[in-house]
Amino acid sequence: MKPAIVARRLRGNTETISNTATMDTVVCANCGQRFAIRNDSALQDAELYRKQASWVAEQLVWDHIQERKHHGTIELPSL
Repeated sequence: MKPAIVARRLRGNTETISNTATMDTVVCANCGQRFAIRNDSALQDAELYRKQASWVAEQLVWDHIQERKHHGTIELPSL
C-alpha cells in the first residue's frame, strides 16, 4: 500500500498531527490559510515535495477563482 501524502489545513500556529512528518507548508496568497504537506512514510524526496507544494499552491488559487472553500485535506498526486 502506497503511503498517504496529503496537504492538511492548519488552524493554529502550533497544530501538530502525530505519526506524520511535515515536509513543507504552503500559504494561500489570497486568504492566508496555511496547509502543511505531510507524509506518513520515511521517504524523503525534496524535489517531489517542492513540486507538490507548487501543485497545492495552484489548487488554492483555483479554489478562489471558482469561488469555493478550501478543503481541509488535499490528497496529493505522486507527480
